[in-house]
Amino acid sequence: MSSPFDAVPADQFPAEWVAQDKGPSILGVCIAVTVLSTIFVIMRIFTRQKIMGALHLDDYLVVLATISEWVNVGMAIMAVKSGNGKHFALLSKDEKQNAIFWTILGFPFGIVAFGTPKLAVASLLIRLMNPNKINKICLWAASSLCMATLLGCVVILYAQCTPAYSQWNFDVAGTCISKWVLVDYAIFAGGFSAFVDLYLAIYPASVLWTLQINLRKKIALCVALGIGSIATVVAIYKCTRLPSLAGADFSYDTSDLVIWTIVEASTIIIACCIPVLRPLVDVLFGRRMLGGSSAYKYRYGTSGADRYGQSHGGDVELSKGSRLGGRNPNNSHLVSNHTMGSLAGDPEVESQESILPKKPHQNGSSSGDRNHQITRTDVVTVTYNEADSSSDHPVTGNGSPASGLATTSWVKI
Repeated sequence: MSSPFDAVPADQFPAEWVAQDKGPSILGVCIAVTVLSTIFVIMRIFTRQKIMGALHLDDYLVVLATISEWVNVGMAIMAVKSGNGKHFALLSKDEKQNAIFWTILGFPFGIVAFGTPKLAVASLLIRLMNPNKINKICLWAASSLCMATLLGCVVILYAQCTPAYSQWNFDVAGTCISKWVLVDYAIFAGGFSAFVDLYLAIYPASVLWTLQINLRKKIALCVALGIGSIATVVAIYKCTRLPSLAGADFSYDTSDLVIWTIVEASTIIIACCIPVLRPLVDVLFGRRMLGGSSAYKYRYGTSGADRYGQSHGGDVELSKGSRLGGRNPNNSHLVSNHTMGSLAGDPEVESQESILPKKPHQNGSSSGDRNHQITRTDVVTVTYNEADSSSDHPVTGNGSPASGLATTSWVKI
Protein backbone atom coordinates (compact mmCIF):
# COMPACT_ATOMS: atom_id res chain seq x y z
CA MET A 1 0.00 0.00 0.00
CA SER A 2 1.45 3.31 -1.06
CA SER A 3 1.90 6.21 1.33
CA PRO A 4 1.21 9.87 0.53
CA PHE A 5 4.81 10.48 1.58
CA ASP A 6 6.30 8.10 -0.98
CA ALA A 7 8.10 9.42 -4.05
CA VAL A 8 6.03 10.20 -7.11
CA PRO A 9 7.31 8.48 -10.28
CA ALA A 10 9.57 10.85 -12.19
CA ASP A 11 7.85 10.11 -15.50
CA GLN A 12 4.81 12.02 -14.27
CA PHE A 13 6.72 15.29 -14.40
CA PRO A 14 8.51 17.19 -17.18
CA ALA A 15 12.10 16.06 -17.68
CA GLU A 16 13.41 19.59 -17.14
CA TRP A 17 11.67 19.81 -13.77
CA VAL A 18 12.96 16.40 -12.69
CA ALA A 19 16.52 17.35 -13.65
CA GLN A 20 16.51 20.43 -11.42
CA ASP A 21 18.91 19.89 -8.51
CA LYS A 22 20.37 22.62 -6.32
CA GLY A 23 22.39 20.15 -4.27
CA PRO A 24 25.70 20.81 -6.06
CA SER A 25 25.17 24.56 -5.68
CA ILE A 26 24.54 24.15 -1.96
CA LEU A 27 27.74 22.17 -1.50
CA GLY A 28 29.91 24.31 -3.77
CA VAL A 29 28.88 27.72 -2.46
CA CYS A 30 28.63 26.80 1.22
CA ILE A 31 31.98 25.02 1.37
CA ALA A 32 33.75 27.70 -0.68
CA VAL A 33 32.60 30.70 1.38
CA THR A 34 33.15 28.86 4.65
CA VAL A 35 36.70 27.94 3.69
CA LEU A 36 37.31 31.57 2.72
CA SER A 37 35.96 32.93 6.00
CA THR A 38 37.97 30.32 7.92
CA ILE A 39 41.16 31.53 6.22
CA PHE A 40 40.39 35.06 7.41
CA VAL A 41 39.77 33.79 10.94
CA ILE A 42 43.08 31.91 10.94
CA MET A 43 44.87 35.07 9.81
CA ARG A 44 43.04 37.02 12.50
CA ILE A 45 44.08 34.62 15.26
CA PHE A 46 47.67 34.58 13.97
CA THR A 47 47.73 38.38 13.93
CA ARG A 48 46.35 38.68 17.43
CA GLN A 49 48.31 35.85 19.01
CA LYS A 50 51.68 36.07 17.24
CA ILE A 51 51.92 39.74 16.26
CA MET A 52 49.74 41.58 18.76
CA GLY A 53 50.49 39.10 21.53
CA ALA A 54 47.00 38.63 23.00
CA LEU A 55 43.54 37.34 22.17
CA HIS A 56 40.41 39.24 23.15
CA LEU A 57 36.71 38.54 23.58
CA ASP A 58 35.92 39.36 19.96
CA ASP A 59 38.46 36.76 18.79
CA TYR A 60 36.80 34.01 20.79
CA LEU A 61 33.37 35.05 19.52
CA VAL A 62 34.56 34.89 15.92
CA VAL A 63 36.02 31.42 16.52
CA LEU A 64 32.68 30.33 17.99
CA ALA A 65 30.88 31.68 14.93
CA THR A 66 33.27 29.83 12.61
CA ILE A 67 32.75 26.54 14.43
CA SER A 68 28.98 27.03 14.23
CA GLU A 69 29.27 27.78 10.54
CA TRP A 70 31.17 24.56 9.89
CA VAL A 71 28.57 22.58 11.86
CA ASN A 72 25.89 24.20 9.70
CA VAL A 73 27.81 23.23 6.57
CA GLY A 74 28.05 19.67 7.86
CA MET A 75 24.28 19.58 8.35
CA ALA A 76 23.80 20.99 4.85
CA ILE A 77 25.99 18.24 3.40
CA MET A 78 23.94 15.58 5.19
CA ALA A 79 20.73 17.19 3.94
CA VAL A 80 22.00 17.17 0.35
CA LYS A 81 22.94 13.51 0.68
CA SER A 82 19.32 12.93 1.73
CA GLY A 83 17.99 14.70 -1.34
CA ASN A 84 17.89 18.34 -0.33
CA GLY A 85 18.10 20.51 -3.44
CA LYS A 86 15.81 18.20 -5.40
CA HIS A 87 12.06 18.54 -5.65
CA PHE A 88 10.25 17.17 -2.62
CA ALA A 89 7.84 15.03 -4.62
CA LEU A 90 10.71 13.02 -6.12
CA LEU A 91 12.13 11.96 -2.75
CA SER A 92 11.30 8.77 -0.91
CA LYS A 93 9.72 8.91 2.53
CA ASP A 94 13.06 8.39 4.28
CA GLU A 95 14.74 10.99 2.09
CA LYS A 96 12.02 13.52 2.86
CA GLN A 97 12.30 12.91 6.59
CA ASN A 98 16.08 13.14 6.58
CA ALA A 99 16.15 16.22 4.34
CA ILE A 100 13.80 18.04 6.72
CA PHE A 101 15.64 16.80 9.82
CA TRP A 102 19.13 17.86 8.73
CA THR A 103 17.92 21.19 7.33
CA ILE A 104 16.02 22.10 10.51
CA LEU A 105 18.90 20.89 12.67
CA GLY A 106 21.34 23.12 10.80
CA PHE A 107 19.37 26.38 11.04
CA PRO A 108 20.20 27.11 14.74
CA PHE A 109 23.92 26.78 14.01
CA GLY A 110 23.51 29.08 11.02
CA ILE A 111 21.83 31.68 13.23
CA VAL A 112 24.66 31.49 15.77
CA ALA A 113 27.16 31.74 12.90
CA PHE A 114 25.87 35.09 11.62
CA GLY A 115 24.57 36.43 14.94
CA THR A 116 27.66 35.97 17.11
CA PRO A 117 29.97 38.10 14.91
CA LYS A 118 27.75 41.10 15.64
CA LEU A 119 28.71 40.74 19.29
CA ALA A 120 32.34 40.44 18.21
CA VAL A 121 32.09 43.64 16.15
CA ALA A 122 30.53 45.48 19.09
CA SER A 123 33.32 44.28 21.38
CA LEU A 124 35.97 45.29 18.85
CA LEU A 125 34.50 48.77 18.31
CA ILE A 126 34.20 49.42 22.03
CA ARG A 127 37.85 48.53 22.53
CA LEU A 128 39.13 50.45 19.51
CA MET A 129 36.88 53.49 19.40
CA ASN A 130 36.75 54.03 23.18
CA PRO A 131 33.14 55.31 23.06
CA ASN A 132 31.34 57.11 25.85
CA LYS A 133 28.97 55.27 28.15
CA ILE A 134 25.87 55.88 26.04
CA ASN A 135 27.48 54.58 22.85
CA LYS A 136 28.84 51.56 24.72
CA ILE A 137 25.34 50.73 25.91
CA CYS A 138 23.94 51.22 22.41
CA LEU A 139 26.55 48.95 20.82
CA TRP A 140 26.07 46.14 23.31
CA ALA A 141 22.29 46.56 23.41
CA ALA A 142 21.90 46.50 19.62
CA SER A 143 24.08 43.43 19.11
CA SER A 144 22.70 41.54 22.12
CA LEU A 145 19.08 42.32 21.29
CA CYS A 146 19.70 41.25 17.71
CA MET A 147 21.15 37.93 18.89
CA ALA A 148 18.19 37.37 21.22
CA THR A 149 15.75 38.19 18.42
CA LEU A 150 17.47 35.74 16.07
CA LEU A 151 17.40 33.00 18.70
CA GLY A 152 13.66 33.56 18.87
CA CYS A 153 13.53 32.02 15.39
CA VAL A 154 14.99 28.82 16.82
CA VAL A 155 12.36 28.73 19.56
CA ILE A 156 9.51 29.12 17.07
CA LEU A 157 11.11 26.65 14.64
CA TYR A 158 11.08 23.84 17.18
CA ALA A 159 7.91 24.90 19.02
CA GLN A 160 5.66 25.30 15.98
CA CYS A 161 4.73 21.63 16.14
CA THR A 162 3.91 19.45 19.14
CA PRO A 163 5.81 17.20 19.44
CA ALA A 164 8.68 18.93 17.64
CA TYR A 165 9.98 15.76 15.98
CA SER A 166 6.66 15.30 14.17
CA GLN A 167 8.06 17.78 11.66
CA TRP A 168 10.51 15.18 10.35
CA ASN A 169 8.91 11.95 11.54
CA PHE A 170 5.86 11.34 9.38
CA ASP A 171 4.74 8.40 11.52
CA VAL A 172 4.05 10.72 14.45
CA ALA A 173 0.88 12.79 14.44
CA GLY A 174 1.51 16.33 15.56
CA THR A 175 -0.32 19.59 16.04
CA CYS A 176 1.25 22.57 14.30
CA ILE A 177 0.59 26.27 14.13
CA SER A 178 0.65 28.10 10.81
CA LYS A 179 4.06 28.05 9.15
CA TRP A 180 3.64 31.73 8.41
CA VAL A 181 4.12 32.56 12.09
CA LEU A 182 7.74 31.48 11.73
CA VAL A 183 8.10 33.15 8.34
CA ASP A 184 6.75 36.51 9.51
CA TYR A 185 8.87 36.51 12.66
CA ALA A 186 11.97 35.43 10.72
CA ILE A 187 11.48 38.32 8.29
CA PHE A 188 11.25 40.74 11.22
CA ALA A 189 14.37 39.25 12.82
CA GLY A 190 16.22 39.33 9.50
CA GLY A 191 15.30 42.96 8.94
CA PHE A 192 16.49 43.89 12.43
CA SER A 193 19.71 41.95 11.80
CA ALA A 194 20.29 43.97 8.63
CA PHE A 195 19.70 47.21 10.55
CA VAL A 196 22.24 46.23 13.23
CA ASP A 197 24.80 45.35 10.55
CA LEU A 198 24.33 48.81 9.06
CA TYR A 199 24.58 50.50 12.46
CA LEU A 200 27.81 48.67 13.28
CA ALA A 201 29.21 49.77 9.92
CA ILE A 202 28.19 53.43 10.18
CA TYR A 203 29.17 54.05 13.80
CA PRO A 204 32.97 53.82 13.36
CA ALA A 205 32.82 56.07 10.30
CA SER A 206 30.98 58.74 12.30
CA VAL A 207 33.70 58.66 14.96
CA LEU A 208 36.68 58.48 12.61
CA TRP A 209 35.47 61.46 10.61
CA THR A 210 35.88 63.73 13.64
CA LEU A 211 39.51 62.77 14.29
CA GLN A 212 42.46 64.89 13.18
CA ILE A 213 43.88 62.50 10.61
CA ASN A 214 44.33 62.98 6.89
CA LEU A 215 41.53 62.19 4.47
CA ARG A 216 43.24 59.16 2.96
CA LYS A 217 43.55 57.46 6.33
CA LYS A 218 40.00 58.41 7.25
CA ILE A 219 38.61 56.80 4.12
CA ALA A 220 40.77 53.69 4.46
CA LEU A 221 39.82 53.18 8.10
CA CYS A 222 36.14 53.84 7.41
CA VAL A 223 36.19 51.22 4.68
CA ALA A 224 38.04 48.70 6.85
CA LEU A 225 35.74 49.13 9.83
CA GLY A 226 32.58 49.65 7.77
CA ILE A 227 32.88 46.77 5.34
CA GLY A 228 30.21 44.98 7.37
CA SER A 229 27.66 47.03 5.45
CA ILE A 230 27.93 44.33 2.78
CA ALA A 231 26.34 41.97 5.30
CA THR A 232 23.35 44.32 5.36
CA VAL A 233 22.72 43.73 1.67
CA VAL A 234 23.09 39.97 2.10
CA ALA A 235 20.73 39.95 5.09
CA ILE A 236 18.08 41.89 3.19
CA TYR A 237 18.28 39.53 0.23
CA LYS A 238 18.11 36.51 2.52
CA CYS A 239 14.83 37.83 3.92
CA THR A 240 13.31 37.37 0.46
CA ARG A 241 14.12 33.64 0.71
CA LEU A 242 12.40 33.14 4.07
CA PRO A 243 8.89 32.42 2.68
CA SER A 244 10.33 29.13 1.39
CA LEU A 245 9.96 27.83 4.96
CA ALA A 246 6.21 27.66 4.33
CA GLY A 247 6.51 26.17 0.85
CA ALA A 248 5.21 22.73 -0.07
CA ASP A 249 8.38 21.91 -2.04
CA PHE A 250 10.53 22.12 1.09
CA SER A 251 13.70 20.40 -0.11
CA TYR A 252 13.94 22.51 -3.27
CA ASP A 253 12.55 25.83 -2.01
CA THR A 254 14.73 26.07 1.11
CA SER A 255 17.95 25.46 -0.82
CA ASP A 256 18.51 29.17 -1.42
CA LEU A 257 17.82 29.92 2.24
CA VAL A 258 20.46 27.39 3.31
CA ILE A 259 22.96 28.92 0.90
CA TRP A 260 22.32 32.53 1.89
CA THR A 261 22.37 31.77 5.60
CA ILE A 262 25.91 30.47 5.26
CA VAL A 263 26.89 33.27 2.86
CA GLU A 264 25.65 35.85 5.37
CA ALA A 265 27.64 34.20 8.15
CA SER A 266 30.80 34.13 6.03
CA THR A 267 30.34 37.74 4.95
CA ILE A 268 30.05 39.14 8.44
CA ILE A 269 32.87 36.92 9.76
CA ILE A 270 35.18 38.20 7.02
CA ALA A 271 34.06 41.78 7.62
CA CYS A 272 34.78 41.33 11.32
CA CYS A 273 38.30 40.06 10.60
CA ILE A 274 39.48 42.62 8.04
CA PRO A 275 39.99 45.57 10.46
CA VAL A 276 42.43 43.61 12.64
CA LEU A 277 44.55 42.18 9.82
CA ARG A 278 46.46 45.37 9.08
CA PRO A 279 49.51 44.43 11.22
CA LEU A 280 49.78 41.14 9.30
CA VAL A 281 49.59 42.99 5.98
CA ASP A 282 52.31 45.36 7.17
CA VAL A 283 54.53 42.43 8.14
CA LEU A 284 54.00 40.66 4.82
CA PHE A 285 54.42 43.68 2.56
CA GLY A 286 56.84 45.70 4.68
CA ARG A 287 54.85 48.89 4.50
CA ARG A 288 51.81 50.46 6.04
CA MET A 289 48.83 50.03 3.76
CA LEU A 290 46.80 52.90 5.22
CA GLY A 291 49.55 55.47 4.98
CA GLY A 292 53.19 55.91 5.93
CA SER A 293 56.11 53.84 4.81
CA SER A 294 57.23 51.97 7.87
CA ALA A 295 57.18 48.27 8.59
CA TYR A 296 55.74 46.71 11.71
CA LYS A 297 57.97 44.67 13.87
CA TYR A 298 57.07 40.99 13.94
CA ARG A 299 55.67 41.39 17.42
CA TYR A 300 53.89 44.52 18.51
CA GLY A 301 54.85 46.24 21.71
CA THR A 302 52.04 44.98 23.88
CA SER A 303 52.41 47.10 26.92
CA GLY A 304 52.28 50.73 27.81
CA ALA A 305 51.36 52.77 30.83
CA ASP A 306 48.96 55.59 31.36
CA ARG A 307 49.19 58.13 34.14
CA TYR A 308 47.79 55.60 36.59
CA GLY A 309 50.38 53.00 35.69
CA GLN A 310 47.81 50.69 34.07
CA SER A 311 49.07 48.65 31.17
CA HIS A 312 47.47 48.67 27.75
CA GLY A 313 47.52 46.09 25.01
CA GLY A 314 48.97 46.79 21.62
CA ASP A 315 45.66 47.25 19.85
CA VAL A 316 44.83 50.36 17.93
CA GLU A 317 42.78 52.65 20.13
CA LEU A 318 40.98 55.70 18.86
CA SER A 319 39.81 58.20 21.44
CA LYS A 320 38.15 61.51 20.80
CA GLY A 321 38.26 62.80 24.36
CA SER A 322 41.33 64.27 26.03
CA ARG A 323 42.92 62.58 28.99
CA LEU A 324 45.49 64.84 30.57
CA GLY A 325 48.45 62.76 31.47
CA GLY A 326 50.83 65.09 33.29
CA ARG A 327 51.50 68.65 34.37
CA ASN A 328 54.67 70.67 34.29
CA PRO A 329 55.70 72.87 37.18
CA ASN A 330 54.33 76.04 35.52
CA ASN A 331 50.91 74.56 34.71
CA SER A 332 51.48 75.71 31.17
CA HIS A 333 52.03 72.48 29.23
CA LEU A 334 49.95 69.34 29.61
CA VAL A 335 50.72 66.23 27.60
CA SER A 336 48.84 62.97 27.31
CA ASN A 337 50.02 60.02 25.22
CA HIS A 338 47.61 57.19 24.38
CA THR A 339 49.13 53.98 23.08
CA MET A 340 47.46 52.91 19.84
CA GLY A 341 49.81 50.23 18.59
CA SER A 342 53.50 49.84 17.89
CA LEU A 343 55.69 50.17 14.86
CA ALA A 344 59.35 50.42 14.08
CA GLY A 345 61.11 53.15 12.18
CA ASP A 346 58.22 55.45 11.34
CA PRO A 347 59.81 58.73 10.28
CA GLU A 348 56.67 60.61 11.23
CA VAL A 349 56.84 59.31 14.77
CA GLU A 350 60.55 60.03 14.98
CA SER A 351 60.09 63.62 13.86
CA GLN A 352 57.31 64.11 16.37
CA GLU A 353 59.43 62.77 19.19
CA SER A 354 61.92 65.55 18.61
CA ILE A 355 59.41 68.22 19.59
CA LEU A 356 57.48 66.45 22.32
CA PRO A 357 58.68 66.01 25.90
CA LYS A 358 59.73 62.47 26.70
CA LYS A 359 57.76 60.89 29.48
CA PRO A 360 59.69 58.69 31.87
CA HIS A 361 58.35 55.20 32.44
CA GLN A 362 58.05 53.38 35.68
CA ASN A 363 61.29 51.60 34.93
CA GLY A 364 63.00 54.88 34.17
CA SER A 365 63.15 54.48 30.41
CA SER A 366 62.06 57.24 28.08
CA SER A 367 59.41 57.14 25.41
CA GLY A 368 62.11 56.79 22.83
CA ASP A 369 62.78 53.27 24.05
CA ARG A 370 59.27 52.02 23.47
CA ASN A 371 59.70 50.72 19.92
CA HIS A 372 58.05 53.84 18.50
CA GLN A 373 54.58 53.05 19.74
CA ILE A 374 51.79 54.65 17.81
CA THR A 375 50.27 57.24 20.09
CA ARG A 376 47.63 59.86 20.22
CA THR A 377 49.12 62.88 21.94
CA ASP A 378 46.95 65.63 23.38
CA VAL A 379 48.89 68.78 24.21
CA VAL A 380 47.06 71.44 26.21
CA THR A 381 48.90 74.73 26.50
CA VAL A 382 47.85 77.47 28.91
CA THR A 383 49.45 80.85 28.29
CA TYR A 384 49.45 83.64 30.83
CA ASN A 385 50.64 87.21 31.21
CA GLU A 386 52.96 88.49 33.88
CA ALA A 387 50.67 90.80 35.83
CA ASP A 388 49.69 91.75 39.30
CA SER A 389 47.77 89.05 41.11
CA SER A 390 45.03 91.57 41.86
CA SER A 391 44.07 91.88 38.18
CA ASP A 392 40.74 90.66 36.91
CA HIS A 393 42.33 87.92 34.80
CA PRO A 394 41.82 84.32 35.88
CA VAL A 395 44.84 82.98 37.70
CA THR A 396 46.69 79.75 36.96
CA GLY A 397 47.98 77.34 39.56
CA ASN A 398 51.30 79.22 39.91
CA GLY A 399 49.60 82.52 40.70
CA SER A 400 49.92 84.09 37.23
CA PRO A 401 46.89 85.34 35.34
CA ALA A 402 45.97 83.07 32.42
CA SER A 403 45.37 84.66 29.06
CA GLY A 404 44.67 81.75 26.76
CA LEU A 405 44.14 78.04 26.34
CA ALA A 406 45.21 76.03 23.30
CA THR A 407 44.72 72.36 22.61
CA THR A 408 46.58 70.42 19.94
CA SER A 409 46.07 66.75 19.13
CA TRP A 410 48.16 64.36 17.06
CA VAL A 411 46.74 61.01 16.09
CA LYS A 412 49.13 58.47 14.60
CA ILE A 413 47.24 55.65 12.94
